[in-house]
Amino acid sequence: MVHVVLVSGWQTVNIGDVAHTPGALRAFQRYAPEAKLTLWALSIDENVRQMLGRYFPDVEIVEDRVVPGEPLSPELDRLFAEGDLLVHGSGPSLVAQVEVAEWHRRTGKPHGIFGVTVDPLRPYGSTLARAASMISAIDGDLLTELQREVLDTAAFVYCRDSLTERFLAGQDLGAPAIAFGPDATVMFDVVDDGDGQAVLAEYGLKPGRFLCVVPRLRFTPYHQIRNYPPAAEDVRRTAYNAGYLKSDLDVLRQTVIGWVRATGEPALVVPEMSYAMEVAEAEFAGTFPADVADLVHILPRFWDLTEAAAVYRQAGAVVSMECHSPLIALAEGVPSVYLRQPTDTIKGQMYNDLGLPFVELGPGADAAAGQLLQKIADDRPAAAEVARQARDGAQGRVRGMVEGAVAAVGSRIR
Repeated sequence: MVHVVLVSGWQTVNIGDVAHTPGALRAFQRYAPEAKLTLWALSIDENVRQMLGRYFPDVEIVEDRVVPGEPLSPELDRLFAEGDLLVHGSGPSLVAQVEVAEWHRRTGKPHGIFGVTVDPLRPYGSTLARAASMISAIDGDLLTELQREVLDTAAFVYCRDSLTERFLAGQDLGAPAIAFGPDATVMFDVVDDGDGQAVLAEYGLKPGRFLCVVPRLRFTPYHQIRNYPPAAEDVRRTAYNAGYLKSDLDVLRQTVIGWVRATGEPALVVPEMSYAMEVAEAEFAGTFPADVADLVHILPRFWDLTEAAAVYRQAGAVVSMECHSPLIALAEGVPSVYLRQPTDTIKGQMYNDLGLPFVELGPGADAAAGQLLQKIADDRPAAAEVARQARDGAQGRVRGMVEGAVAAVGSRIR
């Protein structure tokens, strides 16, 4: 039996970031059922602990942190001694690079990367096509010393988008096998329908006959979410958000109007991040035409991952300016459309890689999004079948990731 230690859990103010963890646990649970799993969680709260305990009761959770230059806690000493393989969970970057490096230096046991983005272009905003051209033009070392150490010594590196794969392939890394491997969120299929019943009942939503709509700003206002004084960059980003707020959300507004008028079915505006509902209330409330307004509902609160997934599971479609809600819907075989903002990272390339629909925000985006949703509404069985096939293809790739990870342990399996 191989003992897999998953280091994951980046933040709880984003249900997409929460989903990385149960998605990866589900992947190993399904495709390597003989493995023992331990979660080394960097940031979870009581709600997430309860969710993980509910769906993964046999998974131990360790929350101690590495402090560079100081001895490990007894709990981490035990974990490092007992674990066979450290897997860095899916995420926006090498979030746990300090923890992975410590594991490698202290144990020499294998570690690997399970579907991350390493974006060399930030903070430059662009379409994915333009980003591809820029990444192809990179000629030089853009990795930090710690990033290079973690990647050079990895047994496997799965990139959740092919642009990250292209970038890392050009960075003259040593041993690791670099390959595309989707975000583990596509595996989050442990859903209890009862978790969404209160929302469906409150707004009179019928299964398969409503649209979920997810707004966002171009830059996440972390200084507001985490209540710290804004630095100069926070001030710049807030100003940038203000410049694009109305035009970006108008694309979403027009998409909602088109759906309601075409189908006669309601739309529910919901959050992926904790700040989103304040934005939705300010920008959407009272702005829809009279023939549409009564069928547009705004959830006035943040929700947790299980409630969101249960509602997405019942939706006719999901349209989202956040990257992960469509993946949560995909895991349930629900059609979805991603509206990508230019300031989002190259992670959006995974939609190209998986053959999933997305629209780059810009001129004509509302028409393009409307056409995709109209196609879903016109033939729902066909749209659902396409979504299921995309899900099965993505999950098949994740199976290969799990098998590759376990194989990396080799003779350590006991």
